[in-house]
Amino acid sequence: MKKTILLVEDDLLLRKGLKTMIEMRGGFSIEADTGSGKEALRLFGMVHPDIVLLDLRLPDIPGTEVLRQLKQAAPKVPVILLTICEENELLFQALALGANAYVLKGAGPEELFLGIHYSLKNEVFISPKLAKIIVDDYLLVNQHRKSLPPLHNLTAREKQIVRLIIDGKKSKEIADILFISIKTVNKHRSNILVKLGIHNLSELRQRKLYVLDTIIDESQKKKLKN
Repeated sequence: MKKTILLVEDDLLLRKGLKTMIEMRGGFSIEADTGSGKEALRLFGMVHPDIVLLDLRLPDIPGTEVLRQLKQAAPKVPVILLTICEENELLFQALALGANAYVLKGAGPEELFLGIHYSLKNEVFISPKLAKIIVDDYLLVNQHRKSLPPLHNLTAREKQIVRLIIDGKKSKEIADILFISIKTVNKHRSNILVKLGIHNLSELRQRKLYVLDTIIDESQKKKLKN
């Protein structure tokens, strides 16, 4: 029996190409297709597909929001993401929302079908090119762990400010977000420099992955202790 697919891709030519390629492969049937996130959610409730192929870049609502709602409605239905994006943060966000596979557009049909194959087995598949980027970033994080003092010396407020700094926020923006004065923000910034033994906060931005990884890791440890 053929597996039914809901295809969500805003590029009409690419959508037609994917549709033809998938149906020629055999074993699959495109039950419905659209280029709209809102329409995708409506069609999903109507056709009840076995698999969803979802473009992350949609014209009306973000693909991650469509993914969130799909997984909320039917957690066991595999969702394979189609994207040109090679950003780790978006990849991790999608995986956290329950994506089963992350396939780069233009990677070739075999990669797409591998993603479908593993998703149907309830296993995660990531394009090899992306997997390499993840490994490279992991190695970079470990390198920065050795070159930058641990962040556990910072207070909770200082860690908040560090996260805002690496997000590119200026002192006034940080002050507004945390409801404190600019003077207090600047004092915290100075303390952060001293505690970490660095000359300027641009070094923190360069080590964004390390900083986020460390802060998240520490927060998880606290949860486990509680």
